[in-house]
Amino acid sequence: MFRLLLIVGILFGGTEVLSAPNPTTNDLRQVEAQLRRERLTQKESERKAAVLNKEVQSVQGQLVSAAKKIQSHEDRLSLLEQKKIELEERQAHLEQRLNLSNKQLARIMKGMQTLALRPTELLIFQKKTPVDMFRSRNLMRYSLPVIGQMRDQTKADLAELSSVRQEISQKMQDIQKTYTDLKDESEQMNRLLQQKQLMQIQYTAYYNDSKKKAEALAAKARDLKDLLQKLEKQRREAKKKRPPKASAKPVLAGAFAKTYSHLSWPVSGTITQHFGDQTASGVHAKGLTLKTRPKATITTPYDGTVLFAGPFQNYGQLMIIDHGDEYLSVLSGFGSMDVAVGQEVLAGEPIGSMAQSNTNLYLEMRYRGQAIDPEPWFKKGGR
Repeated sequence: MFRLLLIVGILFGGTEVLSAPNPTTNDLRQVEAQLRRERLTQKESERKAAVLNKEVQSVQGQLVSAAKKIQSHEDRLSLLEQKKIELEERQAHLEQRLNLSNKQLARIMKGMQTLALRPTELLIFQKKTPVDMFRSRNLMRYSLPVIGQMRDQTKADLAELSSVRQEISQKMQDIQKTYTDLKDESEQMNRLLQQKQLMQIQYTAYYNDSKKKAEALAAKARDLKDLLQKLEKQRREAKKKRPPKASAKPVLAGAFAKTYSHLSWPVSGTITQHFGDQTASGVHAKGLTLKTRPKATITTPYDGTVLFAGPFQNYGQLMIIDHGDEYLSVLSGFGSMDVAVGQEVLAGEPIGSMAQSNTNLYLEMRYRGQAIDPEPWFKKGGR
């Protein structure tokens, strides 16, 4: 009996139970019943959490697939728009050349018409030198081949111009269709994001606390390095306090290091500034900058946990993702973010999008707090 009282006292703070003189049998039965109910509630909560976590992972898989389709449409749009620009430039060149040919032909025809109105026998009475008269009489002889060449060139230019105009029209239709497909995929992705967020809210109430702590740290941090150190310290402390989730995917030792040269780029774009390049402020860049499309979809390079998501100093909207093995990725330039602090993300999962005006995404990678060159980690050729 004393042992049972001791267990109950430990589980429920037990001061009142142990100090209670001579607890009755009814009291003990009530405590035992409450323990059984708590155990059943705990098991049911664990079961629901496991089911919910599985559903979240399923939605994340769908998000990865949707993001791939969206980025594929964005790539196609960029190519189509560039081809359209080239065709329009070709069209302008052809129109300019045809216009010049028309002017040249008009001058030749005017000269020939003038000659036709002057009979040959009257040329002897005109006030011209023999050389001038010779040139005038040979104008007809040499003009005919030139006119023939101009006719053939004009015919070819008109045919090419017609073909270019048709191709421009087709490219405009392709662009419109691709925009429609992109819009449909984006709407589907937004629905999945909302579904994921609603499910995560049910069992991730600690996200809000983590976000507040991260924002408080950001306000105190003097620079990005200070912020990263504080976030890493907070993550280690939180990991010690929080029990591990049974359904969580374990991170294998050295797993991230094996992705070297195989990571997928977070956006479709072109590198405009490389790691180590001198910036406008005179310092060397600790990451690289990608020029991308307006509102382009941004995905995470690898599985990880979001440590920070929000505005930070002159970085704008900043996100820091912990990939395990002491590797972090830092991205800034977001127009909008679709994940929150504490959330787990999969490789290729959409985490936000670019703004309409700002199309520069800054990407930085860190190992043990030190900036490393991100470019060799990603697939050659990029997007």
